Amino acid sequence: MIPSSSPDRIVLRASCTRFLSGHGRSSARAWAERLLASPHIDLALDEYSDGPAIAQLEETVAGLLGKPAALWFPKGIVAQQAALLVHAAQTGSRVVVMHPKSHLALDEQDALDRLAGLLPRRIGQDHRPFTCAELATVHEPLAAVTVELPLRRAAFQAPSWEELVGMAAWARDRGTKFHIDGARIWEVAPWYGKSLAEIASLADTIYVSFYKGLGGLGGCVLAGPADFIQAAKPWRNRYGGDLAVAFPFIISALDGLAAYLPRMEIYHRHACAIAAALAGTGLIVHPAIPHGNSFQVHFPVSADALTRATYAVAANTGTWLFGRVMEAALPGHCIAEIAVGEATLGWTPEEVAATLRALCDAAGK
Repeated sequence: MIPSSSPDRIVLRASCTRFLSGHGRSSARAWAERLLASPHIDLALDEYSDGPAIAQLEETVAGLLGKPAALWFPKGIVAQQAALLVHAAQTGSRVVVMHPKSHLALDEQDALDRLAGLLPRRIGQDHRPFTCAELATVHEPLAAVTVELPLRRAAFQAPSWEELVGMAAWARDRGTKFHIDGARIWEVAPWYGKSLAEIASLADTIYVSFYKGLGGLGGCVLAGPADFIQAAKPWRNRYGGDLAVAFPFIISALDGLAAYLPRMEIYHRHACAIAAALAGTGLIVHPAIPHGNSFQVHFPVSADALTRATYAVAANTGTWLFGRVMEAALPGHCIAEIAVGEATLGWTPEEVAATLRALCDAAGK
């Protein structure tokens, strides 16, 4: 069956037993069984964002990031608006620097300006993170400089360590807050060769996600100084973020930190090996040496053709290759993403290369 709608696509994906990206999809039953088996299952239930499991998660993440305090949020959109609203109040400016391909700019339906009343200032080129030199062209007072680390829409690339240090210093020298959108910071730390605390030390505040590389059900944490966290807390409630009960999200986050965070360097090495194997197939890998566990693969066929070929593989073999396929800037070309996790470790680099070459050939017929 070739899906014609989103529900059909979800059903097809759920029927698959092998996955190229991530840790493998789970059914609702499998999730429930996993939660029941968690060593954290006996922690008392939370109530409106308060409880021992949430406190443990916040304390754990604050420690990992070397920040004095942390605050649980159900969604990153809410967490980052809360952070930037506090920074705006502290600095007296509503202008926020961001990359034009950042999540803040592209994936939140203009929430930053429509809801928070902030003014996005977009700098940089679409295909890479912005630089210190580009940041230096900004001369107006700012509430914050935001850096998505790594920048997902630009092939999961991160600025060099020297650039990141320079941006943090630029902001500090001007009394501007430096905020890291660290949804995938777990995954990029091995490329930097730095601890999470070393990376986070450059930022006044940082947001991290639990449902990407850590494989959780959802949710995130915002970390920073204690007074900042206290100022951000009312915004969680104002944006409807105080869930009555959140324990499945919290437990899966704690489990992900224990199970997957220590393996990020393994995922990064495997991503680099797969990228090297794909280099001999005629397909383009970007970046050629991944900055984390994730990277793009560019195919010389249309997105529609590759999507249909991907669905055919899923229906015929029970193998799910890509979460989505995107049109590339060059007509007749498309882009897919690979995010290496536990499921990906079951593939040899040569097997991935052969599978994607065959997929491209099938899509081109």
